[in-house]
Amino acid sequence: MLEKTSPINEVKNFNNFSMCEKKSVPKINLRGNGNNKDFSSKVGKILGIILPLEVGKITIKEEISIICTGPNEWLVISNNTVEENANSFELENILYENVSKKDLGAVTNVTDQFTILSLKGSNINEILSKSSPFNFDTLLDNSSTQTLLNNIDITIVKRNNENMDLLVRRSFSEHLWDWIKDSASLN
Repeated sequence: MLEKTSPINEVKNFNNFSMCEKKSVPKINLRGNGNNKDFSSKVGKILGIILPLEVGKITIKEEISIICTGPNEWLVISNNTVEENANSFELENILYENVSKKDLGAVTNVTDQFTILSLKGSNINEILSKSSPFNFDTLLDNSSTQTLLNNIDITIVKRNNENMDLLVRRSFSEHLWDWIKDSASLN
């Protein structure tokens, strides 16, 4: 991982709404043919979980969550944090050795590319709906979608009606943070 200083160094609480950044959460982009038995069995054994094949579906294990972000593409997110400036993520190395090096797919560490904004509260949908074309009421628990929020590409991971994570490119994170903060304060 790169040494970085996060532009978001606060936790904000409003009426029925709170937000913070989840820091030091490893993220791996995994690509491969989900219908290829060599790929799917190798990855399944390494992760100890079957890859979801339907876009937007999430599978969760104690240590990781796997989001199907597209046909033959997944985002593997650690459910734990790592030391702030750690330069290795063991799972990435194992996947790289067994998938990328054997030409079964591609493994890319995207930890520094994305940040995760954690939102909690009873009015998340109302706040986010102010600047998004997506109907948040249609998103099921433990599922995800990709959409625009204030003209910024995001991936939404809905845990339940009062708990959502937003994955956003690090370069847009401060702008999105400020927009959500302003939107929540007006709510």
